[in-house]
Amino acid sequence: MSDLYDLLNDIRAHHVDLFTKALGELREQGHVLIIEPPMLNDAGGLAREGALGLGGRYDLAVQEGDSASPSMFQSGRMLDFVPIAFEGGGLSIVIAPFPWDGVRLAIEGDPQPVAAALAGWFEEAMCAPEGVAESGIQHAAHFLSDPVVEGATSLAQADFGTADVDVVIDLFDRLRLAGATRVELSLPPG
Repeated sequence: MSDLYDLLNDIRAHHVDLFTKALGELREQGHVLIIEPPMLNDAGGLAREGALGLGGRYDLAVQEGDSASPSMFQSGRMLDFVPIAFEGGGLSIVIAPFPWDGVRLAIEGDPQPVAAALAGWFEEAMCAPEGVAESGIQHAAHFLSDPVVEGATSLAQADFGTADVDVVIDLFDRLRLAGATRVELSLPPG
């Protein structure tokens, strides 16, 4: 699976490089930034939404005095390559060009276990790993939509944020264990 890992690493590196450059430019302009803050509710807890009750993260917030204005980053560019298929452990994985911060997941399998696997994965993926500096990138996923079921396929949108490739590999493992037979990562429609 090293080819899969290498491909995902190239896609992630492209996004993180552009994100890091944008953060540097904002800092050079004198902005004080909060990197990848969690989305909070009025009570100060994690804001949870949708049928899966998931939280999320902003890309950044610009601090202005005692308050901060959340902001989203879109790279506007992605790597271009021919879609590639990988097989492993009974799971077919298809990777088509997609932006790391806006991927469409198409998962073939029983919708309930797939949704449970997605929710469990995201709860961990949106948390920064131990030892990550608050002032740097958080190595965390930012968003996962509730899946929409079309036939035997669950469709969801995700923002992998700055999550490491191992986190996405973990998603594949969880989906395989949930009985999924195929996962495709691609550009969202529209």
